[in-house]
Amino acid sequence: MTSALVVVDPLNDFVSRRGKGWPMLRYMANDVGLIPNMRAAITAARDRGMPVVYAPHRGGGERRTYRYPTPNQDVIRLIRFFDGFGGRFHPELAPAAGDFVASLHEVSSGFGGTDLDAHLRSVGIEEIVICGLLTNTCVESTARHGVDLGYHVTVLTDAVAAWTPADHDASVNGSLRHVVHKLMTTTEFVS
Repeated sequence: MTSALVVVDPLNDFVSRRGKGWPMLRYMANDVGLIPNMRAAITAARDRGMPVVYAPHRGGGERRTYRYPTPNQDVIRLIRFFDGFGGRFHPELAPAAGDFVASLHEVSSGFGGTDLDAHLRSVGIEEIVICGLLTNTCVESTARHGVDLGYHVTVLTDAVAAWTPADHDASVNGSLRHVVHKLMTTTEFVS
């Protein structure tokens, strides 16, 4: 198998009803069927023996100081996004035995400063299929970085979500279709 499913940031602060980001994300997540579609993609990958790899975000409570912080980095730090409960995997989307969990990414790309690329290469992966959060930040950044590293990159368009429909649409129907090799639905991936 030369393909792997990369699951980006399925953390409670995004997808749990008690998460800090859920009130902002819930409309988009419900609209695309995010949680059921991510769950279906993860199950299908495991059922066919495809490696499932997680790319989680570093928590805001870790007090990293950036020389030039972005607004997102400031917000994550100030409200302690991905800290404690919010930084744990959502139980319905959590890693299982045999899945690989990459080291935590600091900013957007699941590859940036992590062991994700080294792990994928060590098991012979050439193609990655990406699902997770947020469409226009960590998913898109991970997809772009994957292309730059030489992977064939597919994004599951209904297993990703953003804060707003406009952000999601700008990424899926704008930049991603020019950057990645393939866009597909979860139904297409599962079948």
